Amino acid sequence: MAEPRVTIAIVVSGSLDGVERAACSAMAQSFRNLEILICDGLATQDTVALAARLAEADSRIRAVRKRQAVGIIETCLLGWKAAQGEYFVWLDDRTRLDPEYVALAVRFLETNASHVLAHGSVSWRNEAGEAVVGMPASVAYEDPVRRVELLLTSMTGGEAWYGVHRRRALANMPLFGGLGFYYAWLASVAWRGKVAALPEMKLHRDRPLDEEDASEQVVRIGGGNFQATDRWLTVAALLFCNIAFLDEALAGLPFLERVRLAATAADAVANRRKVLDEGMLISFAARLFPSERILERFRDMRTALADAVMRLPALSSTDPFAQNLVGTINVLCRMRIGNIPMTKDDEDIIRQLEIMWDRDKRAGAQNKIAIVSAMYL
Repeated sequence: MAEPRVTIAIVVSGSLDGVERAACSAMAQSFRNLEILICDGLATQDTVALAARLAEADSRIRAVRKRQAVGIIETCLLGWKAAQGEYFVWLDDRTRLDPEYVALAVRFLETNASHVLAHGSVSWRNEAGEAVVGMPASVAYEDPVRRVELLLTSMTGGEAWYGVHRRRALANMPLFGGLGFYYAWLASVAWRGKVAALPEMKLHRDRPLDEEDASEQVVRIGGGNFQATDRWLTVAALLFCNIAFLDEALAGLPFLERVRLAATAADAVANRRKVLDEGMLISFAARLFPSERILERFRDMRTALADAVMRLPALSSTDPFAQNLVGTINVLCRMRIGNIPMTKDDEDIIRQLEIMWDRDKRAGAQNKIAIVSAMYL
């Protein structure tokens, strides 16, 4: 049986010495059926010369580039779109692989068809020069909703981005520009299949992804400077929009469940990281995706949630659907969804709620009206 091909795409967006070290770690893989792409996002004479020299050293290497400099996201997409391998790995100037990294992943993925990503342990040196090793977490639920939830609540960092991907199973994946873009990517990966953690796969980083300077990362991405004012709020906004609105693979999930999953994802980031102001999330989301009608989408979401609450026979504490609705609304209220400017339709809803408040004094009705009103005020 023919050995599958693996594409290793090395993203050029920083240190050329680091790019060369990454390329050397790719060329040194015990797994030999590789194509190694030098994805040039800088488009300078130095990067062109480096790519040419590396290609002379190893016939498996070729360069892909645009005519002008682009940010990290576009550079990553260059490699993803140019890849011909059945499996795919990203590297950059701050990342290197142990020689057995690819071989271990391919061996696992070839015999575990339901898995779409295999990643490993990651090591770096802290400020004191001491070696630190981060261990990976597997995500192997059959239910894709549970996989996404587990991924976002168990991951201690985003280094699974450098894992070995089953490329064709992940076709048409969205990749968005923003700090922490790799978290949104990995959530989409987990939706599509299981994620394996193989500690014997060893990745080396100059420092953890999450500890990179936010302002420097914004420059490398080519994104708006506002993102650096609250790194983790940016991540939460990316995750929410990707899950709730943008990843077409989730379109078959019932809308309210999709919104609940998006709220759970954003809440997981807010709970585990130092988000400065959750109330700015919707504003950040609108700025991250200026062409996606984000405020309109949130407004439509608010209407759908309001309708769902008012249709409930009661807000029972033993009804999972009712409690999920309330939990989702609580998260959205912390995001200050009530700050979204109201349309005439929204004003009509408020008037109807006021009338109901005056006419129906039953505790259950009053509770439902209060919960819905919280999203508008």
